[in-house]
Amino acid sequence: MRLQDRMCVLTTILILLILCFYINVSKLKEAATRSCNMLWDHMAAYEVLGVDTDCDIQGLFKPQMGCCPHKQCPVNHFSFHLHSGVADVVAAKICLNNTVVMGGVRNNAGQGLNIVFANGQTGEVLRSNYFNMESADPKNLLAFLKTLKPGNILLVASHMDPTPKLTDEIKDAFTALGSTMVKSLKPRDNWLFASTYGEIKASRFEKLIQNDMTRNAYGDWPEMGEIVGCFPRITETE
Repeated sequence: MRLQDRMCVLTTILILLILCFYINVSKLKEAATRSCNMLWDHMAAYEVLGVDTDCDIQGLFKPQMGCCPHKQCPVNHFSFHLHSGVADVVAAKICLNNTVVMGGVRNNAGQGLNIVFANGQTGEVLRSNYFNMESADPKNLLAFLKTLKPGNILLVASHMDPTPKLTDEIKDAFTALGSTMVKSLKPRDNWLFASTYGEIKASRFEKLIQNDMTRNAYGDWPEMGEIVGCFPRITETE
């Protein structure tokens, strides 16, 4: 084979190797992005140790100032991200506008129901609290829900067990706010719910992960639930 032919072959091989390298890098980035969206299922140990797990584990993911996944919404929309607690180990987490409001490194979430109210016009967080449904007085939760005003955004994430003191009156209150699943809650179920007060239709942002010993991801506990979405800004005329 002539020298010119050999150089042509070597050049072709080199180009193919470079192409393969960039293809593999692209696939690695795609896998990292997918892993980021699934990361919460595997981060119990990190959060117990107090490590902020917002997509920055071992340098594999680009850090985000706020919540993982980092949600991009259209103009005049507010992003939100909810995840329920993981077994009896990791607390629930509630984010609004890619900022942690409850849970995570803020360490202000608890067992039972974690609830956030926000202004539907500005996105400003108005109130946040958690209600231990085993020990708290259910009247306190009802009183809290009654402070909602038309146009307020409501975000709810459960941890451990939301049902022991979930009275019919409380269920009716959540149903009036757009929940279609709260009356189906059973012990140790995971429940996520988001709505805007004043909507007369059922909320499209709700998830129920049932406790089923034959299918549970964590023995006595079901897998974590997660909702990521966008709320349209409420205008003054609405």
